[in-house]
Amino acid sequence: MDRPLAPPVADSRLSRALSASACGTLLLVVPVRLDEMAALLGAALRETVLQAAARQLETALHALQQPATGAEALHRRGDGFLVVLGDASPEHVDTAARLLLDALEQPMEVAGQRFCLGGCAGRVDFDAQSGHEVATLLRQADLASLEARRLGRGQCVRHEAATTMIAMRRLRAEDTLHRGIDQIRLDLLFEIQADMCTGALTGAVVLPRWTPALGAGLADGGRGWAAVAADAGLMHRLTLMLLHGICRQVRQWRDQGLDVPSLSVDLPAGLWQDRALVSMVLDALVDQGLPGGTLTLLMPGAALSGDADLLRGTLRSLRATGVRVGLARLGDAGPVSLDTLGRLPLDELTLDARVLERLGQRDGTRMAAALIGLGRALGLRVVAEGVRSEEQLDFLRARHCDEFQGPLLSLPVGATTMTQVLMHARVQHRVVLDSSTGTAPGPGTATGAESTRGPAHRTGRVSITAAAG
Repeated sequence: MDRPLAPPVADSRLSRALSASACGTLLLVVPVRLDEMAALLGAALRETVLQAAARQLETALHALQQPATGAEALHRRGDGFLVVLGDASPEHVDTAARLLLDALEQPMEVAGQRFCLGGCAGRVDFDAQSGHEVATLLRQADLASLEARRLGRGQCVRHEAATTMIAMRRLRAEDTLHRGIDQIRLDLLFEIQADMCTGALTGAVVLPRWTPALGAGLADGGRGWAAVAADAGLMHRLTLMLLHGICRQVRQWRDQGLDVPSLSVDLPAGLWQDRALVSMVLDALVDQGLPGGTLTLLMPGAALSGDADLLRGTLRSLRATGVRVGLARLGDAGPVSLDTLGRLPLDELTLDARVLERLGQRDGTRMAAALIGLGRALGLRVVAEGVRSEEQLDFLRARHCDEFQGPLLSLPVGATTMTQVLMHARVQHRVVLDSSTGTAPGPGTATGAESTRGPAHRTGRVSITAAAG
């Protein structure tokens, strides 16, 4: 008779596995689509799906180059799976985590249906100094796996002291939201974008700054608020607050006679699977009487793992109104299917700053060139984030990247400084092809060629093209 796969973990057995090594790593692997599959196939098959996942994970463990020890057996804990890697090198742990997560990306068959379950993982390192207390390690593994799930499918997060601090900060922020959302204040910062060749102002990324603080502020690119809003069930309300805030600012600038470029804003992955997104965007635009081209909405790679048909429909509806859409932080978006990417109606790709940090390394340089080439092959504008040096700028320019942003150009600026920039700048509008003719806008429409005239103007660390005269 076959032994049961991945039996539920008992503290005593896990404690023995942990104490068998002076140091090691505890991995908690969690299937991300389990609830979805149980709902589709029936709750009675939930355990069958978990057992199929256990078989995939055990096969992956046996494939490790280092022979598996008794401590590396798979243990069930609720809907997750625990693996203790005793006295393992960091490289071995990284390999194990990747093999386990890749295993859950392999198709399984249950009740005649083939599907991929997908997963994420929390990682806790332990040694004699940190202790082997099971309850503490399990709690830390839970926190790390929750953070991995926030980041998206296929992610593995290592627990550190900061992990607990971040979770507690989110809890306090959620408490603040529930006690007084009407007292939440939103300020907007702007990270300026410029044309790669001319230096003309082409747009800006909006970074929301909430008071009291939600998320990690600018440390997470202004995106941490989304996790707090989702936990509090206030995603729609805060998203509307953000979109209306951006549109009100644009209306103020236009009323001053300023030429305002398209403003980009990151929206969290969950919103791209929300049928209300299009109406929220339109509500903000209509309220201020603005055209769709006012906004460029950036989508994280994690949004690609949802309902593909729903996502394509949302993108088409947004673009039909003139709103531009882009895939954010390519190179740090997790696994992205080229077939999926090619089928999405997008306008641009943004290149993650960490891609540029690896320039000079053989694989890093090739990766950056390939990602820029991918964007150009798909007919999309490519925007490089986090440009810090002239060497990076030269590399991007040589490979025909379209736009850039980052400390080399400007640190994020407030609305007052952005107003001064717009007053002195000639805006180089992004050229959007006419969908019916495939041609650029006709005479009378501002284009890149028209906007390159005029001397260079510098405001602080911002170098842009000034209007003639």
